[in-house]
Amino acid sequence: MSLLDVRGLSLGIAGREELLRDVNLTLEAGEVMGIVGESGSGKTMTALALLGLLPPSMEIRSGTATVEGRTVLEAGARRVHRASGDMTMIFQNPRGALNPTMRVGAQVGRVLRVVRGKTRAEAAAEAVALLRRVGISGAERVAKAYPHQLSGGMCQRVVIAMALAYRPRVLIADEPTTGLDVTVQAQIFELLRELVDETGCGVLFITHDLAAVADMCDRVSVLYGGQLMETATTVEMFEQPKHPYTQFLLESLKPEDQQGEVQAADAGVDFSLPGCRFAHRCPHVFDRCAAFPPLVETNDKHLYSCFLGQEKSLDAAQCSRSV
Repeated sequence: MSLLDVRGLSLGIAGREELLRDVNLTLEAGEVMGIVGESGSGKTMTALALLGLLPPSMEIRSGTATVEGRTVLEAGARRVHRASGDMTMIFQNPRGALNPTMRVGAQVGRVLRVVRGKTRAEAAAEAVALLRRVGISGAERVAKAYPHQLSGGMCQRVVIAMALAYRPRVLIADEPTTGLDVTVQAQIFELLRELVDETGCGVLFITHDLAAVADMCDRVSVLYGGQLMETATTVEMFEQPKHPYTQFLLESLKPEDQQGEVQAADAGVDFSLPGCRFAHRCPHVFDRCAAFPPLVETNDKHLYSCFLGQEKSLDAAQCSRSV
């Protein structure tokens, strides 16, 4: 049984096409799962759905999510049935996630008091210990500071300390190093890895940075236009990508003069496509791509959503831009 299991999750706005369609994800205890894709691919939307933070106009049309076998999300529900400690999130803008009118120690302490029932004195002492644990030197002094008095990297560490205070089984990290310099990014990555090793929690690591994925993640799922394109171990994803969109992403990492023939049409996401959401850009598109492609399983760790993989005898000459 997986720590987190998301099955067939579809989201949309009433009267409009689905923005997230039939997404399947699993996360194991002690694992870092990367969720990658360009802006607008549905990465953060998936996380907000799991936390019950979707805007009122958004509806869950199908699918379920379970944490350690307990259902926390299901179609038609307006609330997420999370138990204390199930999951929490490190948001993309750490300074914006903190209350500018409260000292950071008090903000960490508030989590301890509300979630874990600590007294004010106990919470204050443990908040300092948590700030120290996430690598903040002079934790007693920093606990008395306001967010605007701290650097972006320090604010991110404070947000991580708040997540630790919650003691989550699932930690969602949404672009946790956006706007931080390379040195601080490496420190945050190392800190997250240490937390996984110490607590055994699972991490959903949302990013568009493939270099960060290579550095941080055990497995990775690729989203495009709200559709799950591919899931594999990080090593397999980088060495043997199956989906044309994944191949296109990895090709873009190479210098321009070293890029091969894996190219995609220059077009935005088209959510109205009834079939594959990448079909209007894919160089291998053919007639079957007008239907929604199921997940193809090459082994127990590698799945991808593409008809091309099912057409082993397909002659390249048959491919056409008919979609």
